[in-house]
Amino acid sequence: MRLQSEYSRNVVKVLTGTTVAQALPIAVAPILTRIYPPEAFGVYYLYAALASILSVAATGRYELAILLPKDEKEAFHTGLAAGWATTFFSAFLFLVILPFRHPISELLGEPALAPWLYMVPLTVFIQGWYNAGNFWHNRQKRFGVLNANRISVSATNAGSRIGLAWVLTASGGLIWGTLLSWLTGLVHFAAVFWKKDRKLLTVYEKAEVLKQARRFRNFPLTMVPGSLFNKGNVELPAVFLNMFFSPAVAGFFGQMNAVLRQPLLVVGRAFEEVFKQQASEEIRTMGHCRPVFTKTIYRLGLLGALPFLLLFLFAPQLFALVFGATWETAGTYARYFAFPLFLQFVAAPLSALFYLKEYTRWYTIREFGQLVLVVLALFIGSALLRDPDTALLLLAAAYTIGVSVRLFLLWKLAHK
Repeated sequence: MRLQSEYSRNVVKVLTGTTVAQALPIAVAPILTRIYPPEAFGVYYLYAALASILSVAATGRYELAILLPKDEKEAFHTGLAAGWATTFFSAFLFLVILPFRHPISELLGEPALAPWLYMVPLTVFIQGWYNAGNFWHNRQKRFGVLNANRISVSATNAGSRIGLAWVLTASGGLIWGTLLSWLTGLVHFAAVFWKKDRKLLTVYEKAEVLKQARRFRNFPLTMVPGSLFNKGNVELPAVFLNMFFSPAVAGFFGQMNAVLRQPLLVVGRAFEEVFKQQASEEIRTMGHCRPVFTKTIYRLGLLGALPFLLLFLFAPQLFALVFGATWETAGTYARYFAFPLFLQFVAAPLSALFYLKEYTRWYTIREFGQLVLVVLALFIGSALLRDPDTALLLLAAAYTIGVSVRLFLLWKLAHK
């Protein structure tokens, strides 16, 4: 009973902070869509896609392993392994982008991206260390710190995007605003670590970092490819739509995707933070996590059913009303993705099981299978049929199949 009560309290605690954090971008979205044209969003979402994909590889996914060791010193050095990997990867990335920024932007079909490619390594560096800090504070059950961090990141992102619109080119305001928000979050995590955990710095050993890197070598070997496949599933549509159609189409899709993922982030992340911490404890003590898995999937299904049904029925009208008539097309796209995103809403918080039980190969194979479906759908709809609506309908079907398979595998893992 105590465990049940603690779970509910922690979910409510994280949900409150996440709701505030996600309410800010929702509140400013109607302002942003009126001061930035769809083409600016198209360039920004392409930049964000690159940074997001590369930041996954940067850490070697060692941050996921921070939750696994029983010993705090081992967990600390595992976190440093993620930070070291991020630093080396970002430096290498800068050396690659420096001479090739124009060919890269031409290859992606967006020459306007070239001036901003310089900032990709910096964004990757900040995000990599930020991710390591997030998992460290989750291990310590500092849900209040995670809440405050999300709110500060969200507030910085919203305010700076609006303010910078008047002093930078359209895409520049969006890109710099996002970078400043991540930096704010990283500084906050570092300050909390310094206040509460700096004693661990006295036990730092280079050999121990290498030891933990070897111990969890299956994470860069399997979770990095799997995570890259996952990011490709999410980010490749923006790249395809830019290449085969126009920045405006990519902007409609990107804005739709950002808005629809807010419910996933608000409620899903609250459950994810608590689920992965409690599931890791149940696995260490019982060898499985059936109780928390059953409880979580049931609650997520109940919470998501009605909102996503309403989205399917009224999305075009809602987008036109909230963001302006120009964005009704984004609402039509939203209708296509209502059901697969509902499945994603349920599955995403539970996906931590793949690395908590160290079944990382299952994760990688599943993500690769979905990536094949996504690329096939986009190729048929974009390159062959040249119709954005057909491409997105096929993409929605690919997501539905892939997430259904993921839910089945997670159920097997929870009971294994």
